[in-house]
Amino acid sequence: MRAWLLLLGGMLVWTIHFFVLYGLGSLFGTTPTARIGTLLVTLACLAANLAILVTCMRIARTADRESVLGWPARLGAPVAVLSIVSVAWQAFPALFT
Repeated sequence: MRAWLLLLGGMLVWTIHFFVLYGLGSLFGTTPTARIGTLLVTLACLAANLAILVTCMRIARTADRESVLGWPARLGAPVAVLSIVSVAWQAFPALFT
């Protein structure tokens, strides 16, 4: 289970961020409440992605060739970076329009 979380954790965080922003936009529109909620959710998702990235890099650095967590961690790190970029990209229109 941990290997799957390392591998797909970034995409899971990105999906959660997308649906929460969609819900905030549907419920509150462009009010200050929606912007504050967007900022808080975005910061939480960026922190979660950063934690996934650090964990993946630590495991990839210390795992040997026969480790079950080695390749999911090596593949999960770039996915977490992609998720960081995507979460930030999704937040910009909601925060600045």
